[in-house]
Amino acid sequence: MDNNQNVNSTAGLSKFYSKVYGYLGLGILMSAITSYIVMNYFFLEMANFLFANKINFFLMWGVQIGLVVYLGKNAFSNSGKSIIGYVAYTILTGITISMTLAMYSTADVALAFLTAAGTFIGMSVVGLVTKKDLSAMGHAMYSLLIGALIAILLNVFILKSQPVDLFISLGMVVIFAGLTAYDNQKIKVLYQQKGEVGASNLAIYCALTLYLDLVNLFLSLLRIFGRD
Repeated sequence: MDNNQNVNSTAGLSKFYSKVYGYLGLGILMSAITSYIVMNYFFLEMANFLFANKINFFLMWGVQIGLVVYLGKNAFSNSGKSIIGYVAYTILTGITISMTLAMYSTADVALAFLTAAGTFIGMSVVGLVTKKDLSAMGHAMYSLLIGALIAILLNVFILKSQPVDLFISLGMVVIFAGLTAYDNQKIKVLYQQKGEVGASNLAIYCALTLYLDLVNLFLSLLRIFGRD
């Protein structure tokens, strides 16, 4: 009886991980398509929209934060609207990323993406196979992330230092590499808490956390490799 339960639990967890990574792949695809379209067909129009009026930029930023909060609140619900919010978030992220990619060479972008993908895969495996509880490390990484965000704001508006920017970018790589391992392990815990009921919304939320880890890894590495 116990063996059957363990087999069913393992099968259910594997299916859940597949669903999470399926949604992650969907998010990456939506962002990539959006970035390609914006950069090749609507770049000037979108750049004017975002930067000609600061309100538009902060409005988009605010909508993205709102979507993250919404998806987090609905992670354990049975609402079918999370997929819409998730797709909307990845499309908006694709738009904002396109503005960043335009500042770097194709070689730098490719190198940053390959390095980010390799790091993400490696740390995901660590999170999946390690027997050690990574909760303490995860909480530490989130605390460091808050400090890094404060440092970014100080450097942008006050210090304006290239060496500080490099140091922050290196720190962000370490932070999001650690969070990738932690978030992959946390997926198992969340699934065990929720089970199959409402698993789709939970899978979308878990995919969002991994999506954020990968995107921020990529952007941090891009700032490092794209330095003059």
